[in-house]
Amino acid sequence: MRALPVIAVALLVCSAVVGATGDLGGSATETGAAPVAGDDAAPPALDPATPVAQTDGGGGPQQISVLDIPPTSIERWGVDTQYVDLGPAIGLSTNATTDHLRTRAMVERVESANTTAQRRDRLRTALRDLEARVDGLEKRQTAAVAAYGRGEIDAHDLLVTLVRVRIAAEELGDRRNRIESLAAETRGFDIDRGRLASISNRLSAFTGPVRAHARAVLTGEAPPDRFYIATGPESVTLSTILDETYLREAYRGDLRNGDGDAIELEVALDIVSSNYPVIWNTTREQTQVFGGGETYPVRVVHGRGDLTAFVDSDARVVYAEHQRRPLASMVANRRAEGAGDGIRLVVNRTYPGGPAQIRVVDSVTGDPVDATVSMSIETGGSTRLGTTGDDGVLWTLSPYRRYTITVDSQGESVEAVVDPGAPPRVDANTGAGTGTGTESGSDGDNTTTPMPTAIASAVDADAYKR
Repeated sequence: MRALPVIAVALLVCSAVVGATGDLGGSATETGAAPVAGDDAAPPALDPATPVAQTDGGGGPQQISVLDIPPTSIERWGVDTQYVDLGPAIGLSTNATTDHLRTRAMVERVESANTTAQRRDRLRTALRDLEARVDGLEKRQTAAVAAYGRGEIDAHDLLVTLVRVRIAAEELGDRRNRIESLAAETRGFDIDRGRLASISNRLSAFTGPVRAHARAVLTGEAPPDRFYIATGPESVTLSTILDETYLREAYRGDLRNGDGDAIELEVALDIVSSNYPVIWNTTREQTQVFGGGETYPVRVVHGRGDLTAFVDSDARVVYAEHQRRPLASMVANRRAEGAGDGIRLVVNRTYPGGPAQIRVVDSVTGDPVDATVSMSIETGGSTRLGTTGDDGVLWTLSPYRRYTITVDSQGESVEAVVDPGAPPRVDANTGAGTGTGTESGSDGDNTTTPMPTAIASAVDADAYKR
């Protein structure tokens, strides 16, 4: 099979998306164990008329796996509201400008070469410098994560650093493209396509959706918002809620080897499919594999969201992930309740760092109630989260420890104590055997792999009453 380096292969699934999944209807008492992929126990619905998402196994709705830090390895965590900050905002702009000027200087240096031989030497130097900068980004992120874990910096400082890493990664990606263009215009200069692919794939792991939203918040382009952060050795998990979408990214540097040879694309697909079985049993509209080098990003656009999983070719594990999930697709099916004379509170949670749905209704009519919502974590102070609004619903991020939700409305105050639960974690020991396609060369290759057709669930996600 002919190698097609640095080109994404779209693996199209024949079945179309029939409708949005409606996982909001599932619920259970807080004492129950949270279902994970493969759990056949269907939690009871709040109301018999409330639809529950279907699964391929005929059971209740299944959680989609997430890459996460093992609980024994978490060094520090927090859920904090971040605001625009003039100092970091100026710094972010300055960093972007500086990196851009460095790219321009590199281009001018190559183009000003007096001879073809000198131009080739300068291109080789530029490529080595680029790889060193990419290595530097990983070290910079690891150092910031470690400093946060030791309590030397706060969540705001860590988030600023991670955004700066993202900005640098974007500019280095542009520099990589400029080097590729300059190489193509240089007589007798053959650039290693796998080397370029490796740079692109490594950089893309730093450009997740949570950092993009954090940048908008810090620079004032978006209003203040809450962010979940958890760190461990060389590892960080980030999440937030933007409008009606849950955003999550994770980076496990402790799983990454970074020195592997190219692998078959089918192997990368097998690793992702074994780690995200629920996604593989969901309608997949498109699967893209970006081959070459030591990192293989696999992007899956599916019926319940969007996943990009980064496979280390040597360790053969997923070491980073980006996920985007509509809130309506989340399985918020572990329930805690509180009731007063006039209002009733229901909290449906997922897992630490995941979204929790807070719903307030009239105790008699079941109509939605606009209430003020506050959260206290363990024995800490109370933090106001906002109001439930006309639909009686507010989504927020679950902390890592037990927490209490308090709602105030109609002269009443009602609370519910919520256990955080545990996410359906990707198993770091789950790898894959050899693939069945053509073996990749050093420049990477892309191929199309047949995908089994999945059946989409068509349900109605109307709000429920009780």
